[in-house]
Amino acid sequence: MLRGRIYKLLFGGLAISFCSIAFVASAKAGEAKFVSNAGCKCHMSKGCFEGEEYKERLHSNTWEKRLQGTADEDNPECLKCHATAVDKKISKKFKDKKYLPNVQCEACHGAGDEYVKLKKNYKGKGKDAFKKLLKEDPLLARKEQYDAGLLVAGITSNTVKEQCLECHWESADAENKCPKTDKVMDYKEYFKKDDHRDEDDIDLVIKKLSDADKKKWADILPKDDMLYLPYRKH
Repeated sequence: MLRGRIYKLLFGGLAISFCSIAFVASAKAGEAKFVSNAGCKCHMSKGCFEGEEYKERLHSNTWEKRLQGTADEDNPECLKCHATAVDKKISKKFKDKKYLPNVQCEACHGAGDEYVKLKKNYKGKGKDAFKKLLKEDPLLARKEQYDAGLLVAGITSNTVKEQCLECHWESADAENKCPKTDKVMDYKEYFKKDDHRDEDDIDLVIKKLSDADKKKWADILPKDDMLYLPYRKH
């Protein structure tokens, strides 16, 4: 009986501790602030494929082209798909802004505040610590990125399409269709056009994983077959 009570106290305490840790982690993720494309300097730098492709797409200036100077400039229903971080926490440097114009990187990839901190000072070890981790344990580095709040549709969610359908629609009678346009989405064509994946060193490591390692790292591997399509040449 005594042993049973000790086990209950011990493992019950552990369960509470783990729940508390999970709650703290969730709370921390919930506090992440949006930092705008300025926080994505590497990806947005001149010559970077991902950033260059993004700049060519309507996402990069959709608020300016569709809403700026119109009666819908601050319309919440329009902003949710033509702007970023609507009514969410935004870095103090933007003062009283209620949203960031256009579909910025964070609109699809999540608030970048914690992610930026990770890259600049991993575990309090300075600016080179994360670069070192990338070389020594690239898969752990990728996991740390996701744990810091990075979102990649088809990896942190089941499919890429489900994210696209938040602001696009495949039929004229879709519930979320914008009443101001009759345009519908051809998903495969949209994906091909907006595909800005760029194979990096971690992707090369993932290609060589054994079946056992694929199970171990399942949480950071693509769930959507679309992400296994060949990369665009550039």
